[in-house]
Amino acid sequence: MKLGLNIWRCSSCGKAAFPKRIFCSTCSGATWDNAQIVKGKIEEISLIHHMIGQENWEKRCIANASTDAGIPLTVGLIDDVKIGDEIDIYELDGAPFGRKAHSPHVN
Repeated sequence: MKLGLNIWRCSSCGKAAFPKRIFCSTCSGATWDNAQIVKGKIEEISLIHHMIGQENWEKRCIANASTDAGIPLTVGLIDDVKIGDEIDIYELDGAPFGRKAHSPHVN
């Protein structure tokens, strides 16, 4: 798990996107630059009790988070956070995760 999530910015207008889009929804541009976000704020939390087709599923929390880039994200939660908490955003296998800001970092 690494700190920061790779996102994309439209080369024409600068609109941020995650995941990468074929065309920009603002200007229809098709060229993207790499960018990264590392901070977010928890807006809503949900507890996933079960997953269809999964055995030995353990309950997991996910959250909707706002970001400075203007991209709302759904993140898996690593630790105990509350609505309104600031989080550090991590990436694992292309998926976003959130951990309370200023927690010890995961390498």
